[in-house]
Amino acid sequence: MRTAKIVSCVSATRFLVLGAALSAAGCGANLAPVLTINHAPVVGTPAGVDQTAYVHDAIVRAVASRGWVVAQDVPGMVVATIHREALFVTVEIPYTATDYSIIHRESSPEFKFDGQRVHKHYNHWVDRLRASITAELLGPGAAKKA
Repeated sequence: MRTAKIVSCVSATRFLVLGAALSAAGCGANLAPVLTINHAPVVGTPAGVDQTAYVHDAIVRAVASRGWVVAQDVPGMVVATIHREALFVTVEIPYTATDYSIIHRESSPEFKFDGQRVHKHYNHWVDRLRASITAELLGPGAAKKA
């Protein structure tokens, strides 16, 4: 009988260790390298307009179209935030007349940002924002296709 209890305890311990290992592996399953958009080229700027202002306005329109909010707006930089329930993300969008970037600034703990990896939903949100900015830069009607 004593042997049966020992085997039972060993089996239970193995089960708990296996469960903990699978749980830990599952926590990282949704993590991916942080998507940082670096110096995406600006295309489609109409002739005869202030190019930097055009890029700025396209970024602000794209931010609003995706449900983000402009948290800070200074020459050459837009800071945008999105809130979904208890989750939030804040990105910096530096821009010039010829390019723009999207850089992680802050996110809620649920995104598990560690400096290199982040939850895949962050990357999805940033990629959709990038697509909207690109579409806005291409001109009227292009944003609906993104």
